[in-house]
Amino acid sequence: MTSVVDAAIAECLSSPDSKYETIEQIKDAASALHQTHACSLCILRFLQIPFGPVYQDQDTPLYEQLGLSEQSAEPCPVCLGILNHDVARQIAEKYTSQDFDAQQVTLGIEVPKSIYVRHRSMQIFCSANTMTQVHNVVDVKDTLKYLVAQQLANHNVAVVAECDTQIDIAFAHAETARDCQFLVDQTNMANSRVAIVAKLTACSDAEFTAHFASPPPHVTTRALVTVSTKRASIFVGGRYLKLERNISQTPFIVEGRRVTEHSVSEIIGNPIQQLTKCDSYNMVGSGREDADVRMLGDGRPFYIECINPRRTRTLDEDICNIERTLSTTNSPVQARRLQVIRAQDTAIIKEGEENKTKHYCALVWFAHELSQEKLAEINDLGKHEIVLEQKTPVRVLHRRAPLARPRKLLALAIEHIEGRFYRVRIESEAGTYIKEFVHGDLGRTVPSLAGLADSPADIFELDVECV
Repeated sequence: MTSVVDAAIAECLSSPDSKYETIEQIKDAASALHQTHACSLCILRFLQIPFGPVYQDQDTPLYEQLGLSEQSAEPCPVCLGILNHDVARQIAEKYTSQDFDAQQVTLGIEVPKSIYVRHRSMQIFCSANTMTQVHNVVDVKDTLKYLVAQQLANHNVAVVAECDTQIDIAFAHAETARDCQFLVDQTNMANSRVAIVAKLTACSDAEFTAHFASPPPHVTTRALVTVSTKRASIFVGGRYLKLERNISQTPFIVEGRRVTEHSVSEIIGNPIQQLTKCDSYNMVGSGREDADVRMLGDGRPFYIECINPRRTRTLDEDICNIERTLSTTNSPVQARRLQVIRAQDTAIIKEGEENKTKHYCALVWFAHELSQEKLAEINDLGKHEIVLEQKTPVRVLHRRAPLARPRKLLALAIEHIEGRFYRVRIESEAGTYIKEFVHGDLGRTVPSLAGLADSPADIFELDVECV
């Protein structure tokens, strides 16, 4: 350690920006800083010794080499106990305990605003007692980043400037919460970090010391730290099939009560959540069918956003296993072509909600049996584009604005099954209310199939066959 301290002192003396010419000057400055109860890392910072191994080692050899007594048990009045190897270790352990597989992280650090006031107080003290100007003091946040980075490196995690995973480190210190109050009272400025730093920069030494002590007064408590991690979402896309009725696309809850027992999002999303260990997830489909409508054919495009996932690496095979498991267990919801997709790819799926055409097959009952002439008339009409005027259906008026929307049917075909039951196939643009087209919705959809057939009609079953 002695060689580490010697090397740090030698580097400081050789720096063209150094204010020190001899080791004795450094020792005198260190002694003055030590008397303020500053911690070893704040002493190094205000001596303007650059980052290096000396910041990583224990305090005793440093104090011995600089001729200082042991550090006070009191919390450092400058950094409020933030610059501490145990704190850095605690932050790293908190991150690793969350089981993220990220090998690179960024650090977001929030310190009490009183840190900036106390930093200025110590700058003034150094200028007055060591006869040096300390304008290039190593920043407290940068120092903590350096310490945490060393601890994370022990877990094979690198700290970088930008990546998709950020450790948020926030410190609070109630004891010094009013340190900034004199600045707020003087200028009626906002009590924000930016405003406080700006005011401190503009404030003269004399003006500052008229309101705040130099060196900074002692404290009896250490800053409290909270650590959380946030990671960019990942997206799993594919197509889903719904082979049974009474399954909603997402949980269908009214006044705290589930209307359907199952949902597509839960059947597919829960195993994906278990795989990625995400906090939560959202499912977005390229449109949606009602709970009592099956989704057949090649399925409906969808994606699941995994929010704050802990695992994002080597997912492909496990995601394929989810698809296989749904198939082999005869799940009422199946998935096709499940895969991790890029965030920008989700726009394609969202656009499909409004831009794609949809193919439907409906079992329709008419109050009167239709003649062959009427069937031929409807089928001839269905060979051409039909423009509907659809008002917001009665069944959704409680949650959607009462608007009138033009919608197009691109194809319509009807065939008799037996009695008064008919199979109707429809190709329509996205956003068409098919049930309302069949029965007319009390005249709110014009024309309707019931109107074209001159007979009241109702829809018994509806399937989506192609999206």
